[in-house]
Amino acid sequence: MIELRSDPYVLKPRPTPATETDFRLHLNINWCRGVLFNVVAERNSIAIVEYDAILWSEDSAMFVEYKDSVAAYKNLSSRRIQQMDSFAKNIARGLGYRTYTFVIVVKGLEEQTNKGGVEVMPLYLLGNYEPSFVSTVTEIDYLEKLSARFSREGKEDVVKELDKLKKIIEMELS
Repeated sequence: MIELRSDPYVLKPRPTPATETDFRLHLNINWCRGVLFNVVAERNSIAIVEYDAILWSEDSAMFVEYKDSVAAYKNLSSRRIQQMDSFAKNIARGLGYRTYTFVIVVKGLEEQTNKGGVEVMPLYLLGNYEPSFVSTVTEIDYLEKLSARFSREGKEDVVKELDKLKKIIEMELS
């Protein structure tokens, strides 16, 4: 039994549900170096979140939640989705990944959508899915938001300075 630590989380495997066969068949693993299926993230020995798959490359991690019906997906609240996304970001950062993404895959869903700020896709699109990653570094996210705001306000000199600061932070992280 494998355990991974990403303080304050411990990642442990859980039993594989039989309903996930279709999910595994459709999963695009061409871009990644490894996959863990059915992972429970615990904090203080209490399960706080489960992911049906965690995929990773050199500097990126992708967390996937699979729902085997549209009804099961609709029972998942936007607040819970946001929590799962936040946990994924913290776990990825704790494991040393610079970027991450969290997606929800739903069997029987007709078209791609968004819920709680997270991409939700039909199972049939998963085979060709190319993940788009975002930073696990909160400071870089904040700098990007500030840059966008100052850019809209026409303050290009401030945007240039923020871009310099972003590059300095990124160099320190590498």
